[in-house]
Amino acid sequence: MDDQIAKKPKKTWTHQRDNRERLIDAGYTLLSENGIEATTVKEIARLADVSPGLFHYYFASKDELLLAVIYEAGTRFNQQLMQEFQKLSVERPFAEVAMLAVATVSRSHTAWYRLRYELYALGLRNPDFLPAIGEMLAKGRQGIAQTIQEQTGIDEVRARAIASVFHACTDGLALQQLAQPGLDLTAAYELVQHLLVVEPAPEK
Repeated sequence: MDDQIAKKPKKTWTHQRDNRERLIDAGYTLLSENGIEATTVKEIARLADVSPGLFHYYFASKDELLLAVIYEAGTRFNQQLMQEFQKLSVERPFAEVAMLAVATVSRSHTAWYRLRYELYALGLRNPDFLPAIGEMLAKGRQGIAQTIQEQTGIDEVRARAIASVFHACTDGLALQQLAQPGLDLTAAYELVQHLLVVEPAPEK
């Protein structure tokens, strides 16, 4: 009789290469839904299907995991954003569709902005994390400025200035959308988009 009973295999925890990725995926889900204060390491480990001890093998704290989650979420966001750019740019120039693409992707990636604000709040509570946040923001501005230059030919100084404004506006508009999901901010995105219009050089 005992031979007919299927025995459940004993779980053995190993440092598999994908453990870190599973923890990041679990962190993405739980931190964006519940916030960092309301999420425990045990919950993250359980969702990732790893032991709680393995969490600390890969991450010193939830704060460190949040940083890793932010970078992974940013990669996902940027990939979809580029796809949206390509789709909208088939019939209209980049300068006319850039912010509309951002608006579209932002509406479908609310978790990305929830995580960003979790990170900002963390920096305010723990100044030790401000340099990491500053580095993330700088990297974002640099990427935006480079894309603007490549697509419009705007000079580097103006591209950097526009990138800073875009960064601030997209975060701010996304926060308004999080607070009021039904709010239509299309006109606001279009207004910001006018910064991409290249003015003709004055005649000599």
